[in-house]
Amino acid sequence: MDNYSENFQTASHNKEELDSMFLKDSEDIDEVIFENRDLVYDLKMYFRLFRKKFSSLVREKMHKNFTNIIYLTLDCPPFTQNSLREDSPIDYINELRKQYPQNDIRVLIPIIGLGEEFRQNKKIGININGVNKYLEKTSINFDYFSQNRIYNATVYAYPKTNSNIQVYGIYSPAFSYCNNIYELSKIHYLAPFIKSCRIAIKKFAKEGFAPDIVHVENIPFFLGGEFENNFSYPIKVLQSIKDFVQADNSKIESFWGAINLADKKSMKKICKDNVIKKCVNDLFNLHNEKQNFNMKEYLKFVYKNYYGLRRYIDKGDDIEENVIFNKLNTRILQLFPQMAQSDAMYFNPIMYSIKKCDYWTTFSKTYYKNIYESENLSRKMFQLIEKTKTKSSYVSYGANLDKYKLEGTRMVYQEFNSDNFRELRGKNKTAILKELSLDRIKTNFIDPTLFRSENIKILGSLDNFYESPLFFVNPSPEIFANGIDIILNSVLKLFELHKNIQIIICINGGLNISYVKNWIGFLLENSYFKGRWVFIDGEINPAKFYAAADMTLIPRRCNSTSIEHFIAMHYGCVPITSRCGVLNDTIPDIFDDMTNGCGLKTKVGNFKEDDDVEVFLIPLMKALNLYQNNPSSWNLLIKNCLNYNSNWTFKTLEKYNKIYQDLL
Repeated sequence: MDNYSENFQTASHNKEELDSMFLKDSEDIDEVIFENRDLVYDLKMYFRLFRKKFSSLVREKMHKNFTNIIYLTLDCPPFTQNSLREDSPIDYINELRKQYPQNDIRVLIPIIGLGEEFRQNKKIGININGVNKYLEKTSINFDYFSQNRIYNATVYAYPKTNSNIQVYGIYSPAFSYCNNIYELSKIHYLAPFIKSCRIAIKKFAKEGFAPDIVHVENIPFFLGGEFENNFSYPIKVLQSIKDFVQADNSKIESFWGAINLADKKSMKKICKDNVIKKCVNDLFNLHNEKQNFNMKEYLKFVYKNYYGLRRYIDKGDDIEENVIFNKLNTRILQLFPQMAQSDAMYFNPIMYSIKKCDYWTTFSKTYYKNIYESENLSRKMFQLIEKTKTKSSYVSYGANLDKYKLEGTRMVYQEFNSDNFRELRGKNKTAILKELSLDRIKTNFIDPTLFRSENIKILGSLDNFYESPLFFVNPSPEIFANGIDIILNSVLKLFELHKNIQIIICINGGLNISYVKNWIGFLLENSYFKGRWVFIDGEINPAKFYAAADMTLIPRRCNSTSIEHFIAMHYGCVPITSRCGVLNDTIPDIFDDMTNGCGLKTKVGNFKEDDDVEVFLIPLMKALNLYQNNPSSWNLLIKNCLNYNSNWTFKTLEKYNKIYQDLL
């Protein structure tokens, strides 16, 4: 009976039940069926078993076709406090679930901005679309080891969206007091967040949700994985990459990487090593009179004051702190040889994730093609990218702009559409010039709906120039990636050429950047520039600016996945961009496509530092020429921008769903 009972076991019949049905413990199934007292009864019983087995197989197949996905991301508006992006993964997930309801996708994000004094017995409230709501504590609560100590983590459930999408957040003292996503991206906060995520994802089954796939958005899911003991992860991982060069910028030192990423076993190895013990002891004694602390206290001191102790890094190798840190780095590379490799994950955390993940994608067809043609776009990762090509592809980028609806809103001074923009769009420009005039700025009598907060600093002013083209620029503070230096130098060049232009530049936190401050200082010292520029430091509402401006400048050096250019085109603001990544995919150049062109792009895809401004000035001068001398072509540009469809296409959603299915 043992042999066949396992073969016919179903969800509702175990071995004992089968034995009872057949009345005997050790007879062959044929003997039981054909020699029983009631042949018809036993045939019905046999048929019932067959039906149960068949239905069990069908249920199992149906279960496999229903895919549970965790979408792991650092930033997910409006659920992320102090969000740094306009778009949200919720938009993509909502569109995908409409097309493929068999995919249950839930989102996992960090809970940040709570302050170090927060205690888990307090309720967590968050402002979602202007309404304060409370998070529900789940049963997932655990301890984990990171950075030489034990931390606690708890998973909370956010209120479901109108589309019934569930978002979870992880709280832990190791990272939850970060104020923004940039801060969280630093490895000593990111490492404990990723580790807690890996543990939480395994525990989601307790909440009735067993993930099949983890879709990771541009963060290293396997960060610290080299130190995991017998690390095995049965869940499939899809890694999405925005830009390999940006990931490459996160290079850190080996000792710093080790104390942030080591597991318990590896940390014991560090603490027992005589060379490391002596070096850490020396660092402690350099800045403390009290001695005879244990190794744990020494490491804790070094960890908390690491950047302060490294302030001498540029002052020569003979500085005592530098000598000690060089010894520490050398010793770590001896203890953990894998960290000495050029492609080790402590140089680039994304690299280890690419090695370990089941599949990886980029958000751009152009960028995906270019990384295989230009090693400078992937740098140290080029060989790894080539090796993993068979498990990679691109998936085009989309954006749902329903929340930026043009008609029927008060987001702009004058509503317009692709049919009446010639008569009405100019009224927005007149209004914005009035709001940013010298008198209004001096008296602080400016329309408050232009801004999202009260902490706004405004420098410069605008005059009512006759038919002067108005530029609007709204990048993040990343100088190199956003090409802010190209923008500022291009504007100065246009001023030198006596071009009659005006520009509004909005950079939240821009006055903290010395490069930007020097540019502003130069303009303030020259009366010739008066009335031609405005600089805004703070959070703005972009709609009214884009609806008023003629052009926006986006000379990206990276594969930008922001929706800045989509919003600009949505309000008829013509983008002048570089021919790279998503920008090249989604903005048709009018000189390439005279029918559907929406903007102007550089001739080359990638800038070279010695001629960045010259390269960007070419499409910029073409745009000015069209604006001033060819109004019909310029109106065509605006109309095409207003009619541009940036939504997630079925082709894009189909590709994502195929990847999900192939992974399983």
